[in-house]
Amino acid sequence: MTGDPVTPYLTNAFHHGLLAGHEEEAYRVLKKNADGVPPASSPAVGREGNVEYLRDGYVPYLPDRPRAKPGDSDFHEGASATLEYALADGALARMAEALGHRADAERYADRSRNYRRLHDPDTGFFRPRDARGAFTGPSDPARSPGFHEGTAWQYQWLVPQDLPGLVRLIGGKDATDRRLDSFFAYDRLLADPARTAREVWVNGPYDYYNADKYNPQNEPDLIAPYTYLSTGRPWKTTDVVHAALTLFTDTPDGMTGNDDLGTMSSWMVLSAIGVYPVQPGADVWGLSTPVFDRVELRLDRRWYPRGRFTVSAPGTSARDRYVRSVRLDGAAYDRTYLTTRALRGAARLDFAVGPEPSRWGTDAGAVPPAIG
Repeated sequence: MTGDPVTPYLTNAFHHGLLAGHEEEAYRVLKKNADGVPPASSPAVGREGNVEYLRDGYVPYLPDRPRAKPGDSDFHEGASATLEYALADGALARMAEALGHRADAERYADRSRNYRRLHDPDTGFFRPRDARGAFTGPSDPARSPGFHEGTAWQYQWLVPQDLPGLVRLIGGKDATDRRLDSFFAYDRLLADPARTAREVWVNGPYDYYNADKYNPQNEPDLIAPYTYLSTGRPWKTTDVVHAALTLFTDTPDGMTGNDDLGTMSSWMVLSAIGVYPVQPGADVWGLSTPVFDRVELRLDRRWYPRGRFTVSAPGTSARDRYVRSVRLDGAAYDRTYLTTRALRGAARLDFAVGPEPSRWGTDAGAVPPAIG
């Protein structure tokens, strides 16, 4: 609705081989989109705030600016638009590098770090800036304006292109872990996952604002539970994901939020399998404990020569939900993520689970890498 969603969408397709024969054509279009603004005669909004973003490194929050075209305006959501532009730049940097456009890759990678320009050291959160560069609006991150259908609490995790950098910005892994615990009401979640999901996280299907907690019903927060992978606490990702999965049932109200053409149901299916795409515009899949003992995936042989991929977690349950070890085609695997290349070359992903967190995935080298 705001930002630049086409870039992570198409760069993701590129990394999965879905643009075969059209890679350079798609790249030229995405580059034009990332470096400009559609003409006034075009019905497309594009990166409406790109002139200011390219000049100053952020989209200003201008709530009184008239809409130039139908639809949502990036200037009305300047903070979240900036985060989404930076995310898209990180995705495009990865594609440019893969295609050999190294100067472009460096330029987009540098722009992907523009999220830092919104960081207010006095509050420790992202805040919108006005046209003069000053932070604007209430300092309370639960009530900060300029974020589309969300708050600064919810949007603070929308930096998948550089989670290691975000963790450093917040103050390190321990500080980030404490903030995540507060965001997910983690202590209450451990005591009663389903009740926490329904009474602490969820406050009405379209109640997006004035909240300092996780909103599992809307897109900005879909990858937030997987941020724990970057703090070296992968078991907490499983705790949060499994609590969120209780919101999906086989009753008439069994879909949380607005499914948005399959977005929420896709989150449910992939998270239940234990393999979820955690970096838009890349080919990185975060791991958490599956809720099924065994899942057999039949895959298109054009991209997955083996045609099948099996995920197993014998004995997985609400009690035995913590990963003790992982094996990829029989070999020990200690990272908390997989790449599409690894998935294509493998036939099995096997989880061993137990009732207590383990050391699996806690080493510094186990976390998903930055992509920008």
